[in-house]
Amino acid sequence: MKKTLFVDMLTGILLMLFAAYWFYEANKMMKVDLGIGPGGYPMFVSAGLFLMGVILTVQSVIKGLPKPEGKIDRKAVLRVVIFIVVTFAYVQLMRYVGFLLITPFYMFFACCFFEYRKKIIAAIASVCVTAVLFVVFRMVFYVALPTFRLF
Repeated sequence: MKKTLFVDMLTGILLMLFAAYWFYEANKMMKVDLGIGPGGYPMFVSAGLFLMGVILTVQSVIKGLPKPEGKIDRKAVLRVVIFIVVTFAYVQLMRYVGFLLITPFYMFFACCFFEYRKKIIAAIASVCVTAVLFVVFRMVFYVALPTFRLF
């Protein structure tokens, strides 16, 4: 149990750093007179993510941290790096391929990557969640998501 506390603390710190950067970037987005604008939702999510990072870090420190053993699981690190690279590629390709076309593949990849065994359910969920996100962002938040463009 104590070994996971150190990982929880590091995860909490990384979440806070990521959330702070995300909030900073979202704050630079265009401001609008009506509604929350394109940066409003990412700022809200990043604030929640920052709070979760604080809670995770504080909990792990209060429960007492073990001294790290210095052993690094190279396979786990490689998996994290692969997922980060794929996520970065997803974000970069979205502006050319479009949200609706690339997101189901990314979500299906994530399901498979995290070893979800029911592939048909993962495929259906990927398409359904993408459609719901598209409708919510388009109709509720009035945020235009990237669409396919060849040139």
